[in-house]
Amino acid sequence: MKEKIAMFFGIRKGGKSFDKYSLYAVLISLAVTIILTLWEVFSTASYNFVWWGALIFLVGAFIRTTARLQLGKLFTFNVKIMQDHKLKQDGLYKYIRHPGYTGILIEVIGWCIFFQTFWGTLSAIIFILPAGYYRIKVEEQTLEKNILGYTEYKKKVKAIIPFLF
Repeated sequence: MKEKIAMFFGIRKGGKSFDKYSLYAVLISLAVTIILTLWEVFSTASYNFVWWGALIFLVGAFIRTTARLQLGKLFTFNVKIMQDHKLKQDGLYKYIRHPGYTGILIEVIGWCIFFQTFWGTLSAIIFILPAGYYRIKVEEQTLEKNILGYTEYKKKVKAIIPFLF
């Protein structure tokens, strides 16, 4: 049980890490967005779209959590290739190469709508989108070099939005 909890949170020993900074870029950009959003909410608040934002956030959380659970022991927070690593092409991964990032993007949109925040939205655009793009590039380069069939998979399945991008 303890091992399953650790895997859910991306804590897994072993494997070769190919990532030094993209996790920090994502975490720092999320922290800046959260801080700016909370600052704005507590200084000016009106609640017209609150429930839509909450619903969108929950949809994103469901997608992100489902993606993490479907990866199982292959999920890590750092970009790593594990000894038993293999290409995931079923579940959400049949339609999107990076459903976890799709979920985070939807969560951030819901967060910004829920809190009706200009600064949080601006921060997400300036920080989270580039950090996420960088992180996906690091993952894609690592997977193409180390996982058989990833290049063909990449040609067939879109990265973030099914059939579009």
